[in-house]
Amino acid sequence: MDKKIILIFSGAIFILGLVIYFLPNITASWRWQKAVEASASLPYQIGLSNAIIIPCFVTPATVCAGGTLCFVTDPARCLLYSDVSGAPAGGLGSNALFLKTAIIQAGLTPGGQLIAGGMSPVLMDSGVLASAGGCFGCMSKTKAVDKFFAWLNKLDKYIIAGFEK
Repeated sequence: MDKKIILIFSGAIFILGLVIYFLPNITASWRWQKAVEASASLPYQIGLSNAIIIPCFVTPATVCAGGTLCFVTDPARCLLYSDVSGAPAGGLGSNALFLKTAIIQAGLTPGGQLIAGGMSPVLMDSGVLASAGGCFGCMSKTKAVDKFFAWLNKLDKYIIAGFEK
């Protein structure tokens, strides 16, 4: 009887260890799948690796400058945008303008990867921006599987934050 309890307990600990070990990979894969689904529904898509983020700024001559595409915005909205470029990894083009808030919410960092979709090939502020750190503009679905993975995603962030401290 005691050997049976120890065997069951050991098996449960082993399975729990495997789940905790693979949890970051499972949730990251789910996040990327949701981002791909969201960006694929828009007319213009872009995929970049080795992202370079250059903030737009207003010059003394009241012209928007900074990255390659910053001149597209007017000086009043210039400071809200950043030019993101990088190595093309699919989609159309190798750079686009994104709202700084979208970049922050998506967790995009210099050198990272992104998947984005929008209504314009240049200004993608009305679309979807996703990186390994999260997603801006993605809508969650109401399927039980999606709810479960959303819960795992929260749990994954909690576990990782708990281990880092």
